[in-house]
Parts: sequence; C-alpha cells; structure tokens
Amino acid sequence: MIKYVLLDVDNTLLDFNLCADESMHKAADGFGIVLPENIFEIFHEINTELWHDIEKGKLTREGLYKIRWNKIFDVAKIDLDGEVFEKFFVKNLHTSAVPVNGAMSLLEYLAPKYTLCVASNAAYDQQVSRLKKADMYKYMKHLFISEDVGAPKPSAKFFDACIAALNCPLDEVIMIGDSLSADINGAHDYGLATCFYNHAHTDIPDGICADYVVNSLDEIKSIL
Repeated sequence: MIKYVLLDVDNTLLDFNLCADESMHKAADGFGIVLPENIFEIFHEINTELWHDIEKGKLTREGLYKIRWNKIFDVAKIDLDGEVFEKFFVKNLHTSAVPVNGAMSLLEYLAPKYTLCVASNAAYDQQVSRLKKADMYKYMKHLFISEDVGAPKPSAKFFDACIAALNCPLDEVIMIGDSLSADINGAHDYGLATCFYNHAHTDIPDGICADYVVNSLDEIKSIL
C-alpha cells in the first residue's frame, strides 16, 4: 500500500517553462537587450539536452551554469557573456514560482493521506525558495534534492537516499513526475511505482514502464 509520494517540482508542481521565460526576460531587461521571439524554444531544446547529460552523469549542474546561456546565445546570435547572464537568470528563477494548474489542489488532497516528499534535480536553495513562495513547502515532509543527496535522478544512489530516509519497503512509495527519463525510468528501474504526468500529451516510447499515465494533476486523485 502506498504511504509515501515522491513529487518532482519543475513542470509537475511548478510551471518551469513559465518561470524560465519570466526569468530570462527579466534578466534581459537588466542587460538592456531584446530577446528574439523564439528564445524560449532555443532555451528549451538546449536546456533539455544539458539536463539529459546531467542525468547520464556526463555533466554537473555547475557545468551547466557555465555553458547553458553561451550555447543559447550562440544559436540566437546574441553577443553577450552567457555565464554572466546565467547568474541573473538563476537569481530571478529563485523567486519565480508559478504553480502548475491543479498542483495546490492535489497537494491539499494528498497531504492528509500520504507523506509527501520533494524529489528534484534542481538547486536546493532555489527549490526551497520557490516552494515557499508558492505556499507548497508546508506540505513536504522530506526534501530529496540532488545537490543535497549527492546524485541526480535517475541514479540508484538518488533513490537509495530517499528510501534510507523514509526507511520503508519499496512498494510503499510512488514517484510522480513529468520526466520519462529522470522520474519514470529512474524510479521504475529502482523498483518503485510510477505516475507519469504527461502534460505535453506526448507519445510514450517503447520501453517506458509507467504504472499510471495522467494528462492532468486532477486525475491523480482517482489513483491515490
């Protein structure tokens, strides 16, 4: 029986896409530059590739900070120091907390029934700040964040830390998230139940073993 719920943050509880878009434009205003209309599409493609490298152990989060915006500016043909821009972007991201539709309602529903835990690959202070601003922090009993754990999702070491802290059988835990690679494959391979939040309504490739697939967070209430 499920007793513990591991929850991804970005694009599961908080709308990272909207937060990132807001943060990059605030940073651009500070530098007095106008970003092209397709800047988010460029950001999304490069950022996704870099985070996949982090999940595979090919890149660190600190390494991402050094190269992310230089890569983006190279594609966008913007003459600006991306590493400097990154600092302002991340600073803005610390205070950007746009909830995903239905996220607060889901937490209010789950909290009386389960022990809720954050399971995130982002920076520890950043996630704490954003969850507090969104008034979600109060629902979380544990924060499993890769920076603190010492390993990212989907590594077994990340989930080792979760289970060691919870001190429970694997069949009492479910992972809810929007990343097939980090959240779903990682948790499934470890032996946990999984729920894929398919907010982008993407086709699920062969080899992905999600126990549940939902298109909205409200659907989770019929599962748990």
